[in-house]
Amino acid sequence: MPMKKFVFRSILFLLPFIGLLIFVEGYVRSLPNTYKYKDAWMWENGHRVHTLILGNSHAYFALVPSTMSDSVFNLSNVSQRLEHDFFFLKRYAEVCPNLRRIVLVADNSCLFDTPMEDDEPARVTYYQLYMGYDAHSAWSKYGFELSNMSYLWQKVRWHFQNTGHQCDSLGWGNNYVVAERNPDDFLYENVREHHFVDWKNTHRNRSFLDSIAHWCQQRQVRLVLLQTPVCADYTRKADARQLKLVSEMIDSCCNEYGAVRADYSCDKRFKGNDFFDSDHLSDQGAMKFSHIFTVDLSRLH
Repeated sequence: MPMKKFVFRSILFLLPFIGLLIFVEGYVRSLPNTYKYKDAWMWENGHRVHTLILGNSHAYFALVPSTMSDSVFNLSNVSQRLEHDFFFLKRYAEVCPNLRRIVLVADNSCLFDTPMEDDEPARVTYYQLYMGYDAHSAWSKYGFELSNMSYLWQKVRWHFQNTGHQCDSLGWGNNYVVAERNPDDFLYENVREHHFVDWKNTHRNRSFLDSIAHWCQQRQVRLVLLQTPVCADYTRKADARQLKLVSEMIDSCCNEYGAVRADYSCDKRFKGNDFFDSDHLSDQGAMKFSHIFTVDLSRLH
């Protein structure tokens, strides 16, 4: 009997704390965010899409659908992996009957990625909760916002600063504005490097790239493999053998599946304020690039 009383009182004592956790989890899930917005947009408007942009931050900040066409949507996200891109093709296929073209980032920034679970688990949670990503159980650590407290507070802070979405109505990441660029990011010692990790991850990423290309080939959807403009120092600092491997993987995919390569990585038309940092375009650069890319897309058959 005393043990039963102890258990009962312990439960009563914990109830307010458990209730608080449930409230916080529910509240944070209710806040607007880019992932939730893009998923809802696709279900409601996928039938309008002729060109879908996929990939990581290189596409998220670089391509502005509103300057391209009213049938373009940017479904990329920061740090998005090729496995998520492939997942999205399958998830939204039924609501995109008019899909004719996929623009996919395939470059030094993504072909050597480790799984997101290894370095950005909080983003796995976002895909899991808000975009239907089903790689993990709903009861795993990836099924709760409370599993990542630093990201949770950042999300709440962004909400009260009215920057929860961090993208425009067609999915472009519009918060890399020229006025906020940091000159220190362009110092050679601070220039970003994307390193080869191991063959296991490289083969895994290549497998997802091939799966995407095969999916497009089977449905007669044109696949454009994109390398966005980057600063000269970003390319200079990269391992030459790694860049050669990137080129070989892209060429192989194009030869086998009929994809088209669009390489702007060394495009000298972009400089200075066109960049927000060493490998991302600013809002100014994104507008410029989107106009150029749109014209070039019209020539790809």
